[in-house]
Amino acid sequence: MSIFESLSSLLPSYEITLPFSKTQVTFTPFRVKDAKNLSMILQEDNKKLALKNMVELIKCCTKDANIEELCLADAEYLFLQIRSKSVDEILNLIYNEEKVQVNIAEIQPRNEIIEESLSLSAGITIVLETPKIKDLLRLSSLEKEEISKACIQKVIVKNEIYKLNKFVTEEIKQLIDNLPLSVLPKIESFIKKQPELYVNLKVLNGTKEVSGLLNFFTYR
Repeated sequence: MSIFESLSSLLPSYEITLPFSKTQVTFTPFRVKDAKNLSMILQEDNKKLALKNMVELIKCCTKDANIEELCLADAEYLFLQIRSKSVDEILNLIYNEEKVQVNIAEIQPRNEIIEESLSLSAGITIVLETPKIKDLLRLSSLEKEEISKACIQKVIVKNEIYKLNKFVTEEIKQLIDNLPLSVLPKIESFIKKQPELYVNLKVLNGTKEVSGLLNFFTYR
């Protein structure tokens, strides 16, 4: 057994059940070599880069989880649990230049993994699904417009199913890019129902809810 393997075997391991996929995951705490990536997640204003670093950190601390198949909220929850066992249970956030402390145990899950179908004209249906980490990593950014595209997982044209995570024709790509404006509110409504973590911050003016994409790491 190598020195590295011997040291790794000394790390404590923990098991949790993720709140949305109900997947059981075993993890170990962060190590010294993870400090740089951890710092980048907490300070990075670019959410796409923060997501990449978070995924790499989780992969280093787990063996039995396919991270890229998880929804973002499950991955965030897992990251927070690893951090609570590695550093401490307190997150230091900044809201309107006010420093706020949050106990990780107070952060709660809500909503669930869902799928919906939207019927358009001419026998066309788009299927919306909760995006997985692998879908988000393919996006150019984590802005609302890009997230909307990630939710569209299938297009059905006259009973022919096109899965967008596989090769699709140029015609289907154009169909997605030229969806009628009337579809946007329905997609936005779908996004609002996505799995997420949330917590109520105690600030000077009362309480402020924090939720949504990576806001526990890049929130300003």
